[in-house]
Amino acid sequence: MLNRELLAKKLLARVSKLFPDRSRERELARKKWREICADRTFAYRSQAAQSSFLVPRWEGALGDSIAIDMKLGEHTVIAIDGSQIYPDRHIAGAGCFLINTGGVLLEYGQTSRATFFSEPHLLLLEDLPDGSREFVDLKREEYELALLAKKATPRYDLLCESLGANKSVCFIDGSIIFWQLESKLPEVKKKFLDCYLNAFDELYKKRILFAGYISMPKSRELVSLMKLGLCRFPMADCITCHKKFEQFPCKQVDHMVDTQVARFFLKSHFRTTVFYSTSKIVDCYPEHLKPAFVYCDVGAEIVRLEVPTWIARDQALLNQVCAVAIDQSVKGGGYPVCLAEAHEQAVVKGGDREFFYHLLQKIGMEYNGRVRFSQKALKKRGIGV
Repeated sequence: MLNRELLAKKLLARVSKLFPDRSRERELARKKWREICADRTFAYRSQAAQSSFLVPRWEGALGDSIAIDMKLGEHTVIAIDGSQIYPDRHIAGAGCFLINTGGVLLEYGQTSRATFFSEPHLLLLEDLPDGSREFVDLKREEYELALLAKKATPRYDLLCESLGANKSVCFIDGSIIFWQLESKLPEVKKKFLDCYLNAFDELYKKRILFAGYISMPKSRELVSLMKLGLCRFPMADCITCHKKFEQFPCKQVDHMVDTQVARFFLKSHFRTTVFYSTSKIVDCYPEHLKPAFVYCDVGAEIVRLEVPTWIARDQALLNQVCAVAIDQSVKGGGYPVCLAEAHEQAVVKGGDREFFYHLLQKIGMEYNGRVRFSQKALKKRGIGV
């Protein structure tokens, strides 16, 4: 049981560390952001920099704030999510694990309607080559994107074909930059990236818009640009700097994230200019699917929207994605209603987990098998005194 009184005392004792005054850092960042936005040479200097951190490319003026046209006619919104029951070492004889994908299709028009769907996937432990939870997560992403392509493609009945191309927007909860694959073995990276990009290419062929929606993003690529602006060298060179010096001006903004920078100049229902990721994994994407991103003020917060290049380079298509994201966020009270509903369809709750193991145990007994729970697992299911 939590000792609440003691916890309160410990929190109060660390309040200066938990909630430090960052006002000077923010003012420095605001000033530096204005400077680099006004510097006509900064785009060249940023691309020529030899930095140890990720620096994005961008189109247009760095400090652009672009209004979103919120005129939405009839349109369809699709969102997908997934969850899983990981293999549990406290349960013997259960030689499988579960991934559940789910989503929602929302049609807005003269007759609006919602369609919900979910699909479980049962995998054997032998389908888990390295035995890690990371591999389960990679498989879940594969199933999520395959389901998205399946449900969004006009040849399926769930999509209202009469709306035509570009009237559908699909949302993924999270990034479309698959950072988690960068450190994987080449064969693992290729296997999963091919699956993911094939799903994206299906959407591209049908001209169905899609985006990764990231709430409260912790990305620091705009902060990286400010770090370059703070550099003591005209052209940043991190290796030389670290060899010669012990103090680094760029570290003055190390506690900031991109959304704090975007707040300097974004108003509600406005977006930034388009930025392009320079992550190593992006080199593996075909040109039309290379990820771009904008920060967009949806009203309740500033979010990061990631889209493929073919959408990013068309102002009308990008506006459509941003407008639907804002509209869904408003409808959901701050978070897109489509993603919230997709989560509800996909999430494996406590009752679902118990049903899974009960069903597994029942079928096992019928076929002379047995599922055995460790004493720890049994204890957690019913504490006795």
